[in-house]
Amino acid sequence: MPKTSLHHHLVALWFADIAGYSARAAEDERGALQLVEILQALSRSTVQRYEGRVVKFLGDAVLAEFPSTELAVRAAAALSQQYAEQSAKSGRVHDLRIGVHIGDVAVDFDGDLYGDGVNATARIEAAVDPGQVVISEDVWRQIRGREGFRFEPLGDKTLKGVGSIGLYAVTVEDSATTRSVSDAETKTQRGEQRKGKIRSIAVLPFADLSAEGDQEHFSDGVAEEILNALSKIGGLRVPARTSCFAFRGASLDAREIGQRLAVETLLDGSIRKVGKRVRVGVQLVDAGNGYQLWSERFDREIEDIFAIQDEIARRVVEALGLALTEREECRFLKPSTTSVEAYEFYLRGRKLFHKWTRQSVEFARQMFERAVKIDPEFAAAWAGLANTYVDLFRWGRKPRDLEEAQHASEHALKLEPHLAEAYVSAGQALAIQRRYAEAATAFDRAIELDPTVFDAYYLYGRVLFESGDIEKAAKLFEKAQGARPEDYESRTLMAQALTQLGRQDEARRANELAVEAIEKYLELTPDEARPYSLGASVLIRLGETERSKGWTEQAMTLAPSDPLILYNAACNLALLGQSERALDGLERAIEAGVAVGDWITHDPDFESVRNHPRFQAIVKRIAAS
Repeated sequence: MPKTSLHHHLVALWFADIAGYSARAAEDERGALQLVEILQALSRSTVQRYEGRVVKFLGDAVLAEFPSTELAVRAAAALSQQYAEQSAKSGRVHDLRIGVHIGDVAVDFDGDLYGDGVNATARIEAAVDPGQVVISEDVWRQIRGREGFRFEPLGDKTLKGVGSIGLYAVTVEDSATTRSVSDAETKTQRGEQRKGKIRSIAVLPFADLSAEGDQEHFSDGVAEEILNALSKIGGLRVPARTSCFAFRGASLDAREIGQRLAVETLLDGSIRKVGKRVRVGVQLVDAGNGYQLWSERFDREIEDIFAIQDEIARRVVEALGLALTEREECRFLKPSTTSVEAYEFYLRGRKLFHKWTRQSVEFARQMFERAVKIDPEFAAAWAGLANTYVDLFRWGRKPRDLEEAQHASEHALKLEPHLAEAYVSAGQALAIQRRYAEAATAFDRAIELDPTVFDAYYLYGRVLFESGDIEKAAKLFEKAQGARPEDYESRTLMAQALTQLGRQDEARRANELAVEAIEKYLELTPDEARPYSLGASVLIRLGETERSKGWTEQAMTLAPSDPLILYNAACNLALLGQSERALDGLERAIEAGVAVGDWITHDPDFESVRNHPRFQAIVKRIAAS
């Protein structure tokens, strides 16, 4: 069993195997093979009819799971009867032995099941006589009062690895079985009707199951590509990477994760790379009941990874009962490279960039550089490279970084003129040069090409705020919230914009919503400094001064030398009326490398020191740079 943390749920299970199979195989290999084929065909149809799932076939045996003990027992009885009838086609009648149990299981990312519940079920099945369906005492307790069942107590049995357990042989009346099939089919039809109404999904980080455990960048990258593809579908809400990936390694029930992310379904998976081959296992889970809706395993050459990503995303769309529009089809998972080696460096770069520290961004730049060196026509990698140079310029103010950002973004657009992300990169590079009109044109084009790209709205809003167009910035932050409802930064900045516009009632409500979003985010990622830092100023504007001080202290504890954390701490001191301490803090933030550009001119947090000679000197110094 993999050592990664897996989801657990309580489920009804049965194991079935063919009585007398080994002896038959020794004397009649063809007949024995036919017995297995009959078992597999009947198992698939019967399990599906009773709302179950075939977990796996193991030679002449099958493991299946069901959402209830009653459905599991009825399915077992139906399979036992049908198999006895159809096995005669092999030239001799054979019976099944079926053991039914209910227990806690761990669900692997390829849909396999592990745990004591599975082991106990296997032991029960091994104690069954041919033609019997035997249930554990736990199952008997749940169905003993149900119509149509007859039980024969078999007493307590001591089973290896299980201990003493009460067992019952069970038979099911034909009329009850028929009625149950009808009920199951009705529920299946209801499930199909509900399927088309599912409008939210979270893509959790895929587990790295490689022997060395060094492929997390690859497994994360594949999951993120699928997440990004699904987020482009109109009417389907997909929480952002940051929210979804906060559950990495969490031993939480699917229902709890679904509740926290406010989604109806979860997609998770695992990736194992061995040489030039890759195995990807995925499962789609109903977050309402923890039951698996679909799972599949892909075992292919590594060069097929782009096709695998596309196929998984399309299968999810199909499983949710959705369909792509022509425009969504055009935006759906279009890889801009065919080189797996370049793609791997791109994924490494993207993972490093997400950490967003000065050092990690520099390492990300190196990874993107290697990607474009291997494939000079890899447009997405050029766009990623442009983003790293923009941030490196913000921290170091080196003219060469700005030149490289401009070059990389322009080259990305030359290679792929319809890549929205490249226009976002270009917009940032232009804005940092204070070429605001040209930056606006780039951002507008990005939104035109792909209205689902959150960064286009959010970063465009920041640029407009910085250039002084506060009214339009507020509208862009509102649109950013539409693209990513759980995001706290766009809500915080919208509240700032409304405050600057003097729309106090709206600003107060926006601040309240921002705090709610930050609190939800901190439930998932309590060790991140930025939400505490931004939230502290929001709390001050809401009059929660003491709580704000606590959040500021927490942010400083988590990231004491981060330039943006220092800047926000200075903002908070200014809001509290501590002018000199605020200006000292602002000086420290600038020394640490914060790059606020024209933002500081319009930041309402510094309203109390706007006319202070020290503040005006700082603004002049920043403008000159």
